[in-house]
Amino acid sequence: MFITIRELYNDTSHFVSKEIKSIFFISIISTLISIIINILIKPDMHIISMIENNRFINSYSVFDFINNMSEYEKKELLKYSIFKIIEFLTSKTFLLGSIITLITYLSSNKQKRITLSLMFFIKIIPSLFVLNCITNIIIQIGFMFFIIPGIFLSILLALSPIILSFQKNTLMESIRLSISISWKYINIVGTGVLFWMCVKFISTKVLLHFHFINKNFIFFILNVNINIFFSILTIYLFRFYMLLLRT
Repeated sequence: MFITIRELYNDTSHFVSKEIKSIFFISIISTLISIIINILIKPDMHIISMIENNRFINSYSVFDFINNMSEYEKKELLKYSIFKIIEFLTSKTFLLGSIITLITYLSSNKQKRITLSLMFFIKIIPSLFVLNCITNIIIQIGFMFFIIPGIFLSILLALSPIILSFQKNTLMESIRLSISISWKYINIVGTGVLFWMCVKFISTKVLLHFHFINKNFIFFILNVNINIFFSILTIYLFRFYMLLLRT
């Protein structure tokens, strides 16, 4: 069986059009999780202003920016960065787990009961969180050197949460299989990941230029928008992996 991007696009569009309300609801909940964690963080506003203003923009690199900070500022930045990473991983894990659970629930021939789907969701969340942590560290290391390695690693690791959700492979096996399959079908996986990255970049650039709108509202709209498109990417990759298993 030959898998084509057009076939995956049609399958994904059909699924999204039928389940857009559920996807939208999950995206909002994921965004609210980010907002709640942000409220609980209560960062030092001096650190936030440093990141947002020209001191960060005018620095030659992240290392240059950190070297010009005092010891107190470095500690506060580290604390803030750790909380932001936890916020990102938590919201992303919830989003991934919810969308994967939704797909498996609707794709099963004998539709599972809600309680079984909830148990499935609770079961995969810890593993997904750890996997997201590992893959994001690898990807960020790639982005620290050059943009291209980061993008390439994002493509190679994109299938790992999908493979893990089938509960037949360990964390490291899921990563290994993701790299192997994504490399073999890089045109299919890469198209989806690159499209998602472009949408994320454009959405961020466009919405952050609306200075007359409240920042919190922009943060909410931006995150909901990003979460919806990430959900679509997850559906696209999940469908691809399901078709691949049948070949």
